[in-house]
Amino acid sequence: MWHTLLTAVGVTAAAIALTLAVGKALAARREPAFTLKLTASSLFNTGAVFLLGTPAVYGAVDTAFGAPHLAALLGNTAGLLCVGHAHLMAVLWHPAHRDGAVLRRTVLAWAPFYAGAILAIAVLYALADPAGETHPLLFGPDYVDVPQVVAFHLVTFAALITVITATVLRCRALLAPQGPPLSPRLRRCVRGFALAIGLELAHVGCVAAAMIGAACGLRLDALAEAAWLTTAVSGLVANYSLVRLSLAARRQERRDHQTLRPLWQTVVRADPRLVLAPGLLWGGWDTRIALSRRLVEIRDGARSLSPWMSSAPARAVEQLARRGFVGFDLVAAQAAATLLYAADARGRGRPPTDSDMLLAALPGEDVPASAERAHLVLVARHLDHPVVLEALALTRRERSASGAGRG
Repeated sequence: MWHTLLTAVGVTAAAIALTLAVGKALAARREPAFTLKLTASSLFNTGAVFLLGTPAVYGAVDTAFGAPHLAALLGNTAGLLCVGHAHLMAVLWHPAHRDGAVLRRTVLAWAPFYAGAILAIAVLYALADPAGETHPLLFGPDYVDVPQVVAFHLVTFAALITVITATVLRCRALLAPQGPPLSPRLRRCVRGFALAIGLELAHVGCVAAAMIGAACGLRLDALAEAAWLTTAVSGLVANYSLVRLSLAARRQERRDHQTLRPLWQTVVRADPRLVLAPGLLWGGWDTRIALSRRLVEIRDGARSLSPWMSSAPARAVEQLARRGFVGFDLVAAQAAATLLYAADARGRGRPPTDSDMLLAALPGEDVPASAERAHLVLVARHLDHPVVLEALALTRRERSASGAGRG
């Protein structure tokens, strides 16, 4: 019954981790960001740990390769790599550590440690040469009288404790008052991630206690087997922290996509050819692809309206701001008024704006690429703002008065 529970938990956790890993791998193919690749790799390793921690799979691996407790070597290796992925993720969360130089330095500094630890436990396993009947998940307690097996576990424990400590300290530095500015959402993710990594110490404690008990003649097999449950809980909490962050980003992308719709309709209405051809099958539900397409189409639509962009609406918004209008972003309001005026002029078949009134550049066109999405969302929110509507009415009155004067 106990082994059935362990198998059910391990298989369920592995299925969740591997499903998420496939999703992240597909996302990494569409957007080759290093964080996506790192997350996918981490989830694949986590799924392997969960599978190897189930008694049925543990025994099957040993039987298939004819090597007792080979699953213990593979599981500890995958577990160490999982914690290593978490360590690197904590490094990348710091805004100042996202450039290639810092990443390379971190990898070069820690790679010998991981390689040495994995090589050491592989050599110790080979020297131990376990034989006889295999009891899944009980490598340590069953061979506690074999020095190489004890050394195998001591090296594993030391490596895990070192990496876990380094990762938790990095997370604490991110959350410290003097740490880098993080969004509340990311701070919650980092806090949950640190808790999950810290839970892995419970695995070390359970296995160590079971080995000490076995050395003293007290069998604590259930405790050694339950150590893998702590690993499952740790992995699920860590994955939940990452997935919650991804889901929050997805919800924000969906909201931004919907907010941009009126602006998109404004700039592409006059020229439907600007709408991109449908993408691949996943483009319909991938919010990042849909949002990227919408931003591209808005940029192209704004460029197509440039011959009709008069400087008058932007000046009118500025005049209203000086008169005391508040509660709006000046640049976003100027861009919204300019685009609405240009779209209306083109839609009515009016000739392009005279060169002396032609706007050299759309307000906000010089924002950095990283801020463009936020800027366009702000422009979209200003399309029906009172100051924009008043500026358009003022511009049209001035245009009418100017036309009547010429007449």
